[in-house]
Amino acid sequence: MKQNIITLLTTLLLAPLAALNAADITSLQPPRHLGSPKTEHAVTNRAFAGIPSLAIAPKGRLWATWYAGVTPGEDLNNYVVLSTSGDEGKTWNEILVIDPDAGGPVRSFDPELWVSLDGRLFFFWAQMEKGRRDAELGVWCIETSEPDAAQPPWSKPRRIGDGVMMCKPLALSSGEWVLPISLWREHDESAQCVVSNDAGKTWTLRGGCNVPKEARQFDEHMFIERLDGSFWLLVRTTYGIGESVSTDGGKTWPELKPSDILHTPSRFFISRLVSGNLLLIKHGPLDTRTSRSHLTAYLSKDDGKTWNGGLMLDERLGVSYPDGQQTADGIIRIVYDYNRLDDRNILMATFREEDVSAGKPVSSKVQLRQLVSKATGGQEKPKTSAAAVHANADGKPMRIAKLGTLTSANAKPQPLIPGAKLFTDRAYIAAELPASLKNAHFIPVAMMGQKTLQCERAGTVFFLTPTLERNRDTVAQTLMDQGFEKVALPEIPLFNPTSPANFCTLFQKDCAAGETILIVKWALPVFLP
Repeated sequence: MKQNIITLLTTLLLAPLAALNAADITSLQPPRHLGSPKTEHAVTNRAFAGIPSLAIAPKGRLWATWYAGVTPGEDLNNYVVLSTSGDEGKTWNEILVIDPDAGGPVRSFDPELWVSLDGRLFFFWAQMEKGRRDAELGVWCIETSEPDAAQPPWSKPRRIGDGVMMCKPLALSSGEWVLPISLWREHDESAQCVVSNDAGKTWTLRGGCNVPKEARQFDEHMFIERLDGSFWLLVRTTYGIGESVSTDGGKTWPELKPSDILHTPSRFFISRLVSGNLLLIKHGPLDTRTSRSHLTAYLSKDDGKTWNGGLMLDERLGVSYPDGQQTADGIIRIVYDYNRLDDRNILMATFREEDVSAGKPVSSKVQLRQLVSKATGGQEKPKTSAAAVHANADGKPMRIAKLGTLTSANAKPQPLIPGAKLFTDRAYIAAELPASLKNAHFIPVAMMGQKTLQCERAGTVFFLTPTLERNRDTVAQTLMDQGFEKVALPEIPLFNPTSPANFCTLFQKDCAAGETILIVKWALPVFLP
């Protein structure tokens, strides 16, 4: 009894403290601005726009959302935009902006729209404060029961839980609803299955699939309820798309494995159509891992075992993040972004299932590259100058007395020259190269994911990778842990020379024949023949 009283008193004493701590964390509070766009949110004052979602109300009103900012990138200035169209996408009107604190330190981002089976429109987004971790990064939501109104009333914002939700919820045949919420950084079972049994009033974690840390990016997972009742999970990974199948309603998930669907590490879209077939929107051909280009629609008539068709929606480099919905009349609409920092376009593609199956427009409904929004203005991208390049004077002299060579499975050495395509999963091409690397060769490996290379000929071999202050995806420390050392050569603007995040430092090591080198994330293997 005494212990129970002590426990009760402790709980009562700590409760106000917990509330006070939560009150001190801005990202845990409702956004300060949730209303009409202000002057600072004007489309002519945006240096960034991307990562969209789309939903369609029961009577046909279109809704699109994305996030934007006055600065050129994903940062603390980001806010979420909601736009609507009552004329099938011919014109759009931005009616709502979610801006947590107007300029930082909290950003709103990764919005998602979804129309439930009972006709309500749900509007989700994430909030995150700089330096905060998953417990302060959360999914928020508002909803309306009047989604066909041009200015519908909205519920008060509520926080559903920790994490981020980047992709569409799913209504199950059981009547349950499932949210694909992710915990990016700190947890196993990061790709979560969060379920509501009461039409969205409450949500409970049912289970989660573990995405291994070496393969984890942002999850951005989607669920499909297969015809046999199992749950098929598809997850964005460093190698493309991973998959797992749950046979107990999402409680447990087998170990994630690479999917047969080859893809660049980027968001994809999958959904069940009115016909019962599955629709997949991905980059490039079914059997090829391309860059963020060639956004293409495919069909599966056997629950995802095989795919066919192939309607090209947009072949340009820089298209990404598809999301959409099919309406009861069979029309499919997909929203996506194009060149978030330069063109800053939010676009929509309209088509039918028969167009996908034929691999070309055969219906009268095909409309491609429909403009939803084009942003301009904002702050200019920082200019790169020669003075910004680090000299790396604390490095060691480059060793060329005895040169080694590297090999990697299924990769052939190529000359390292301006214009060379550097990575198998990205479209980046080599820009400036110093005289010290004249006649150098490189191994075109994937930019992201774990790679193992082998020293074929004993001698000095090299890697190019950014330092940590340049890019968080560096493997500089990983290389140094394996005996590599920095070379005393100025940084190399390897590709996209206007971005300091791509300035690379050369690392070297004397390797024995047969020695293996392990890298995760990105570095370019280089050797002098």
